[in-house]
Amino acid sequence: MAAAFYPPYHLGGDANHVRYLAEALAAQGHEVHVEYSPAALALKRGKPTPDGQGDGGVVRHPIPAPAGRFQPLGAWIFGAPPVVRRHHARLVREIRPDVVHFHNLSLLGLDLVNVPTTGLKMYTAHDYWVRCPRNDLFKFNQRLCEKPTCLTCLTLSGKPPQLWRYLPNGLKPFDSLDVTIAPSAFLGRMIQPYLRGPVVHIPNFAPDPNPSGRLSPPGDYYLYVGRLEFYKGIPELAKAAMMSRGRNRFVVVGKGKQAGVLEAALRQSAPLDLHGWLPAGERDSTYAGARALLLPSIWYENAPLVAFEALAWGTPLLCSDTGALPETLHGGVCGRTIRPTPEGILQGIEQFEAEEGPSRQRGSARTAYETFHSPSKYLEQYHRLIDAMWDRRGTPPSRDLADFPAIPAEPIGSRTAPAGSRVAGHAR
Repeated sequence: MAAAFYPPYHLGGDANHVRYLAEALAAQGHEVHVEYSPAALALKRGKPTPDGQGDGGVVRHPIPAPAGRFQPLGAWIFGAPPVVRRHHARLVREIRPDVVHFHNLSLLGLDLVNVPTTGLKMYTAHDYWVRCPRNDLFKFNQRLCEKPTCLTCLTLSGKPPQLWRYLPNGLKPFDSLDVTIAPSAFLGRMIQPYLRGPVVHIPNFAPDPNPSGRLSPPGDYYLYVGRLEFYKGIPELAKAAMMSRGRNRFVVVGKGKQAGVLEAALRQSAPLDLHGWLPAGERDSTYAGARALLLPSIWYENAPLVAFEALAWGTPLLCSDTGALPETLHGGVCGRTIRPTPEGILQGIEQFEAEEGPSRQRGSARTAYETFHSPSKYLEQYHRLIDAMWDRRGTPPSRDLADFPAIPAEPIGSRTAPAGSRVAGHAR
């Protein structure tokens, strides 16, 4: 796997997804290597966040950066720097992988995909980078993009241009991908017209923090977990808390640039409890007792891990009606949509309470996690996709994937998957 970020050198969900997938494959007996760029985190002014969990059986390959932060900056502007290309090419020659799975490449360079290999070339689109230099289709960092004016948008957003996109063959490496995985159907539809190869939706997953399946009664608070940023709807959440006249509190867990907005609301006696990032045990108990998880994003949110972590504890979701978030509700059995405005948040909570959603939907929230978002469900579809891609090529892998242990299927009784979720049929 190749990704700009990988724990402990990471900022968020895409890197955690790579780790969860890499370690789950390693636990099945696969040989898994991950190359990543510590310099990419340095460019973002971030610091490593070690968690003491070890390597999970994954072989890590940090990419050297003689030029320091200028290396990922050069990748952003011009494409993969020579040091990164040589590192990737050497790993491919030495490891001879059956699968080369690319993830976030914006600070490594798309032309890594052109490095020759006999293995499958897969790409997971964690965002809209295929079509949007900003990654998020959030124009000027203010509103949803309605018409591409990319150079102007990057300039006004304070980001350097991606000059490689304007070269005659700048986007050509996308054509050599065997398949692209979309963690949400919405994202898949948004990027499909920009790719020649197949785009397959495999619902995102998170490790199960609640293997017993135990459900707690709802407490007296609505929960937000994540980065405290403008595009996540934090100003709207703060104003909703100030306007609230209900008996329930708002608990916010996370850090970010919009923390001051919430602190200002708290000083005005809003019913808010503010926390930074919590240790795993405290975070889990906070999930378990919430009436619902709030996801009031104003951008095209994809498939945030926090949603599936909440569902694992039987906590329903109140999520924006924008982007892919409505998909996480699975037809409304584990939450409801809200308008991402202060009034919309409060109205959604009021309707959710009137429907007795905080208690009534806890069992179906856990069932939705088990059915669609558990590691075994993801791996089942991931392996079927790999088999389908080898069939499509008409050539076998260099090592027989059938030699690996079968993936245990979860009993789901009469539950059925939504249309489009059977990956092998779609991919073939």
